[in-house]
Amino acid sequence: RNGAISSNIAARFSGAASATPSSRTQDGNENEIDHFRILGFERTFTIPMDELKAKYKHLMKNLHPDRYATASKEVSAQKGSMATDVTRAYGIVGDPLLRSLHLLELHGTPIEEMNDQSIIDHALLFEVMEIREQIEDASTDEELRPILQSSLAKKDELIDQLAEAFREGRVDDAKRITAKLQYWARIEETIVGKMTSVHKQ
Repeated sequence: RNGAISSNIAARFSGAASATPSSRTQDGNENEIDHFRILGFERTFTIPMDELKAKYKHLMKNLHPDRYATASKEVSAQKGSMATDVTRAYGIVGDPLLRSLHLLELHGTPIEEMNDQSIIDHALLFEVMEIREQIEDASTDEELRPILQSSLAKKDELIDQLAEAFREGRVDDAKRITAKLQYWARIEETIVGKMTSVHKQ
């Protein structure tokens, strides 16, 4: 019975799975995209943000359209496609959740569904349900802000755990932690969205 209840709760928050940076083609085959390689990094969870930004700026400078103003249409199109790839890679590698999801894909163990019983933390699901109720009951920024701060602290804690899990090669643990991070990321989005809507009222 608890498993069925947990599955129902997971289904309610499956929107968090939309953040998955899929590297599969429509027919389900791997297209072998490695966003770390595109940016010149090894496959690792721990990425220095200043180094990532520097590499991104360097790559985009070299791919700027002005550099290929007199080039053929084929070359210009190729460079434009490369710039798109670099920008997408930067968005994925620069985000801890998307970076972890991508690493899991590259390890051949992607998170396919949010209601996968092998990675669901039942206690987390009930905690998330309670927090969602708090968010729904809150009507001001003052009420929402402490919930947001608590959620951000949870995310930071999980990110630290992910770094350790990947560093030690504990991929299964990294998968479970990533699933938790997805839920907290979704909670953060919900809170921020509600704070924005409150300001518009």
